Amino acid sequence: MSDISPLLLSRVLGQEHGPTPQQADIIGEEPGPLLVVAGAGAGKTETMASRVVWLMANGFATPDQVLGLTFTRKATQQLGRRIRQRLQTLAGTPKVRDQDPSGKLADQLVNQAPTVSTYDSFAGQLIREYGLLVPVEPTARIITEAERYAIAHEVVTNYRGRLTATQSVGHVTESLINLVDEMNNQVVTAEEIVSESRALVDTVPDLPKGPRQGAALNKKVQGWLDTQETRLEYLPLVESLRSELDRRGVVTFNEQMSVAAALARDNAAVGAAQRRRFRVVMLDEYQDTSHAQRVLMRSLFGAEEPGLTVTAVGDPMQSIYGWRGATAANLAAFTEDFPVDGAPAPKRELTVSFRNPPEILSLANAVSAEVLGTGPDRAVAPLDPREDAPAGEVTLGFWADPEEEIAYVADRLAAEYHLRQEAGDNFDAAVLVRKNRHTGPIAEALAERGVPYEVVGLSGLLHEPEVADVVAVATMLIRPADTAAALRVLTGPMVGLGLADLVALGQRARNLTGRPDRVIHPGEPLERLVSQLAELTADPPEQISGLTDAIADLGERSRYSPDGVRRLEKLSARLRRLRTLSLGKSLPDLFADIEQAFGVRTEVLARRSDAGAVHLDRLAEHVAGFAGDSLSALLDYFRLAADHEKGLAAGEVTHRGDRVQILTSHKAKGLEWKMVCVLHTDSGTWSAKASTFLTNITRVPDPEFGALAADDRKEFEDLAAAYIDGRRAAEAEEATRLFYVAITRSERTLLVTGSAQTAKAQPYEHLERLRALVPEEAVVAWEVAQDSGNEQEKQGKLPPEGTFPDLHPDPHAQAGAELVRAAMAELPPAAAGETYEFWEAETSALIAEHEAMLAPVVEVELPGELTATDLVALRQDPVQFARRQRRPVPFRPNQYAKRGTAFHEWLEDRFGGGSLLDEEQLPGIDEEVVHAEDLARLKESFLASEWSERTPAFVEQPFEVSIGGVVVRGRMDAVFRDPGNPEGWLIVDWKTGRPPRGPERRAAIIQLAVYREAWRRIIGDAPVRAAFHYVGWNETLEPRDLPGADDLVALLAHATAGNQ
Repeated sequence: MSDISPLLLSRVLGQEHGPTPQQADIIGEEPGPLLVVAGAGAGKTETMASRVVWLMANGFATPDQVLGLTFTRKATQQLGRRIRQRLQTLAGTPKVRDQDPSGKLADQLVNQAPTVSTYDSFAGQLIREYGLLVPVEPTARIITEAERYAIAHEVVTNYRGRLTATQSVGHVTESLINLVDEMNNQVVTAEEIVSESRALVDTVPDLPKGPRQGAALNKKVQGWLDTQETRLEYLPLVESLRSELDRRGVVTFNEQMSVAAALARDNAAVGAAQRRRFRVVMLDEYQDTSHAQRVLMRSLFGAEEPGLTVTAVGDPMQSIYGWRGATAANLAAFTEDFPVDGAPAPKRELTVSFRNPPEILSLANAVSAEVLGTGPDRAVAPLDPREDAPAGEVTLGFWADPEEEIAYVADRLAAEYHLRQEAGDNFDAAVLVRKNRHTGPIAEALAERGVPYEVVGLSGLLHEPEVADVVAVATMLIRPADTAAALRVLTGPMVGLGLADLVALGQRARNLTGRPDRVIHPGEPLERLVSQLAELTADPPEQISGLTDAIADLGERSRYSPDGVRRLEKLSARLRRLRTLSLGKSLPDLFADIEQAFGVRTEVLARRSDAGAVHLDRLAEHVAGFAGDSLSALLDYFRLAADHEKGLAAGEVTHRGDRVQILTSHKAKGLEWKMVCVLHTDSGTWSAKASTFLTNITRVPDPEFGALAADDRKEFEDLAAAYIDGRRAAEAEEATRLFYVAITRSERTLLVTGSAQTAKAQPYEHLERLRALVPEEAVVAWEVAQDSGNEQEKQGKLPPEGTFPDLHPDPHAQAGAELVRAAMAELPPAAAGETYEFWEAETSALIAEHEAMLAPVVEVELPGELTATDLVALRQDPVQFARRQRRPVPFRPNQYAKRGTAFHEWLEDRFGGGSLLDEEQLPGIDEEVVHAEDLARLKESFLASEWSERTPAFVEQPFEVSIGGVVVRGRMDAVFRDPGNPEGWLIVDWKTGRPPRGPERRAAIIQLAVYREAWRRIIGDAPVRAAFHYVGWNETLEPRDLPGADDLVALLAHATAGNQ
């Protein structure tokens, strides 16, 4: 088969621009391990895709032998789409027919697809295939951070071991989770931590004292040792948390990666199988991999095998995720981890930037030189602009007052925006900040200047305005005392209540609680103290009424403004309707009703936003996928997600280029804009802090800590201080890389500005360095404050002013509303006819339904026929049973229903009986569904139980018995001869769910009572016992005090008392 060069391949594919010499060398590199170090904007994704296509075109592998790994779903889609499109284009070219006249190659290119995945998804797939080798449950469910926090909080609360921590349970829980994550990232066991920590704790006290040192350890060193002891106390908690997660069959992404790494490291057969499957492996963003990911990749694909091609692509200057376990050292270690003939793997570079103009590249190279150096040994050479790169513009500035910095940047963006608007050009700009709290002031300044903006990724889904509004309404439905939710709805665009009406509503809530009006305390100190003590020690009210209670009972309308009364009554009616008609529905239907009742979806679709309704759609996905079935549990989950999961992932929004995007520098990685403003580059904002295992219990001991080799305590302290300085320098280096990422996002115009955020703040050291590299006219301001009293002056400033509620209605929407009101005021007279009569009938029916709902008591007739399950429901919740009888709703079809019969079918085959379920007793109605993956566990549990060796006398025995004038019918799962009484009988009902507790248990035994009474009437007066057997738990529940026939009659009589 003849060779197709990278240049020829480009022409065959019809590409407008061929590869650069650097790209061509990488694309056409012979199969084998290869490290590609690519600078910012150097076309690494294009090069990776082209290398894969080149290998396919030259017959080194087939498409299904390709594995591509990256970090985000978006990057996965982009890389996979680009490879597939190239392969399909190549398949239709004459060159492929020349290469392989049989047509086999063309068929492979079209019909076979490469595997492109995230690192996390690939690790999960490995566990599903080989997890039993660890062992770990292959079908473990991935849980969110909020779910894990809830489990960890429960573990900490119930922990009975020794823990000297004095913090709150919440703080201990977060420390536990962070320690577990660190152990997973570093693939460190508890035994290794114990060994390293004990070495430090036992060695240091025995070191001889140094010059001018006392006999006792100083406070700093003793604190280091105490940290190690505390970490050791956490290890049993770590084991308890992991055991609980295993017991529940759940796992996190972080733990999944650690398990996969250990699986591949300890089982060579796994790597051999993966190498047989994948012969071309592309590892994207390798500088962002963690230690666990490095171990996984090295263990799977690090073997020297002919034809095995592993290509890692990364940029050491874009390694900015050290806080989550990533390390740029993995990039340098690749050549040793993936050797070729016993020597390090070859390395190639991409140093031509297709993004940045020369003016920006010169600054970026100056910053990278501080990290990578300037010698020939630096990890990647300085970047060069492409041949036809246009000129760029760079502006620097530093102000003594942050407000002046904000004003200058906002003015520049406003001028650029209006210039582009007038020219009809696309406006594409971004503001990059280091910290989330810096987004607010610049957003407010842009709004004042009429510049559209969008804050990207500042908060999660639950903090998106429309989602927060819907969740707030849901909260008001069941938690009337939740003031925050009520205030959001009342003061937001849903109601827009004024401050005076809000105060009046608060007073109404106090009236409903029975509290007096707010006490005005006397001015004389002693009398004031007595008055305050009397207020504090007064008996609390019997119940607390919230704003939502006041909305339901507004009291005298005169206390509110006329517009306030109208708005509050409308809100009260909507909430009342939702409570009446929607609270009994499924959670997805309830949230859909909330959207419809308040017109939320209509509002978001009408606004000018790229998001549209994607956030509402994502909320619907979370609600539908929630494991529980109660609104209260869902709201609790949302609260945990807001606190510990950044508010859940928001919907994917496709942004237009007609606004300023405001985001952090971390989130800007991989993106680019025509104009970029890097804000607040002062020494305080960009300072580096070191967090080491010496003072942080959530960090694991570092193998590079060499202070234990000291000869005395003084030398130990000096070596430890040098180690801490080294870690601080590493953090400062990562901050430098983040700054590099920020300034290389611009395609044309770059503004780098700063201001004195505190009195001691100076320009960031790299901003100072850039100032020396640009022309003098590029520096628009340089005001470095020298007065140490500046901080007091700032603190003396008046606080910012604002309005409440802060609503900004769209003028176009207001004009439209006025047109609608005018049209409604002059409606045409109603005409007799079909439409009018139809409306009259519909309205009459709605009024009648509303009046019926207002009745305090609704009569519901008890059916003449019931099942045993109906009696259980009647005993458990008579009101809910009556509601279902009055408004019967079919059970939602369950896609796993057929699977749920699997265990019963297995018993049927084992006992040789008939069908164990009839049409009215499908799984999902009165017990949990049995999923396919649980079937083997249920079988195993049943075979280990006492019932596996017994043979029932009757299986699926039908019955029909009259109790209190009502016919009760059903089937008994199994009827055995009583082993303790030859004349007696024992009825057993098989259950696949967990044993009930409390009221549910008392209600469930009604079913056994019905079975016992029915069997007595069938066989006579012989002794009869009845029991549930919970198969999954191997637990048999035989109540001692089953209700008798009279008790069952009384149950029905009580339910029908008053015909309610």
